[in-house]
Amino acid sequence: MNKDKVICSCYKVKKGDIAEAVECGACCFKDVKKATKVGKACGKCKKDAKKFTKKLLAEC
Repeated sequence: MNKDKVICSCYKVKKGDIAEAVECGACCFKDVKKATKVGKACGKCKKDAKKFTKKLLAEC
């Protein structure tokens, strides 16, 4: 995983930011969204962010 890859260009949220949110206790996309703001602006990243979050949660 490239932790520096930007998922949300509006808020500059990277894969590493999402991974950190999950490590800190986020247990669903809604929690990740609250912690990182991913998907809160234009919404273009929402599908990829949800998919990545689901993948990370499945690994836990």
